[in-house]
Amino acid sequence: MTAPDLFEEARGRPAGDSLWHNKDFRRLWGGETLSQLGSQVSTVAIPLTAISALHAGPTTVGLLATAQYLPVLLISPLAGAWLDTHRRRPVLIAAHLGRTVLTALIPLAYVLDALSTWLLLVVVLANGTLSAVFDIGYVTYLPSLVPARRLAGANARLEATYSIAGAGGPGIGGMLVQWLTAPLAVLADSVTYLLAAVLGMRIRHREPEPEPPLPGSRSPWRALREGLSVIWKSPVLRPTLVQSAAFNLLGQIAFTLFLLYGVRELHLSSGTLGVVLSIASLGGLAGAVLAGAAARRLGIGRAMVLSMTAGSLALGAIPAVRGEDTAVTVTVLVAGLLLHELGLAVFNVHSLSLRARLIPDALFGRATAGWRLVSNGTLPLNGVLAGLLGAIFGVRWAIAIALAVLALFCLAYLLSPVRSLRESDIPSGTTAAKG
Repeated sequence: MTAPDLFEEARGRPAGDSLWHNKDFRRLWGGETLSQLGSQVSTVAIPLTAISALHAGPTTVGLLATAQYLPVLLISPLAGAWLDTHRRRPVLIAAHLGRTVLTALIPLAYVLDALSTWLLLVVVLANGTLSAVFDIGYVTYLPSLVPARRLAGANARLEATYSIAGAGGPGIGGMLVQWLTAPLAVLADSVTYLLAAVLGMRIRHREPEPEPPLPGSRSPWRALREGLSVIWKSPVLRPTLVQSAAFNLLGQIAFTLFLLYGVRELHLSSGTLGVVLSIASLGGLAGAVLAGAAARRLGIGRAMVLSMTAGSLALGAIPAVRGEDTAVTVTVLVAGLLLHELGLAVFNVHSLSLRARLIPDALFGRATAGWRLVSNGTLPLNGVLAGLLGAIFGVRWAIAIALAVLALFCLAYLLSPVRSLRESDIPSGTTAAKG
């Protein structure tokens, strides 16, 4: 199995074996594309709702980020073990429908003049809870639709989807904020969740009924430890998990404060910020397409450590600009964020595929929950740290301090055993996917 190539099936593969001919995968992929597009709109619209409609400062913006990701800490340990004994598709559909209702509450409250910081926090927290369950269910459901030999290609397509959504979503969000106001722009997210649920209902694949848990079966926490154990024993997965957690803690501080920095200190409009994020996200699409070529030329390990390092350091473009010249500011931001998105996409494609090939099938659900707990579990802390650092040092210096510490983690990752990993060192079959 070679490194992921987004277009591998265009080179003489049997038609029936192609992901393009897998209707159920296309429906799942289409639903995820829609929901990601809507979520990217909300990524701009919800913080701007707090900033513009509720006059929020860095502390409130940080709390919103914390509320969004806190469920990863609270839900992941339970969701991983629970999903191993339940059918995943109904859970995914229910999560879409629940998020449809939750996101619709923000524009409804705004129209009724009932919008408040507390309502925003509750909606974001509940939405994050459903997203935490959905994300684990999605990763563990995908192998039932896609043959093992096609899993890397499917992951590359999904990474491209995230990049396309990232390219279109913030720009659409910025325009909707200007046309409709920030709270009403969130309605677009609600609509996309509903459409994703409809597509999920149209999947025809009959998911096998999971075996029920045995009487006196192990606790979710013990199951989680078993999943984490297989990751921690791997000299390749362990440093990759640590680097992912460091990036999500420190690198995301830059994004948590980016909109506030752009509006308050760089004096950029909502539309301009949306365009910057949209153009920059095209780097992610390029990274998804080039991930296979990067691994073939550099080796999969070198591609991972270099792409993560370049993508992390590129965030330095944010505190580097002062807003004195709008054209220069926008150009530097776009260039830096383009490189960031490209590097992160290459890293993500290989990181996900590597886990699928190294983690045994019997532990995949629990290991996925454990990975998300450690990696994404740092995200709630970045909101708190962003608020504290922004209040103490100012927004610009808060971003710079976080990125300086992240650079040290990147140096350690560059020196880790991952750098020497090659394709021949990885098992040829995917152990986590069957079909």
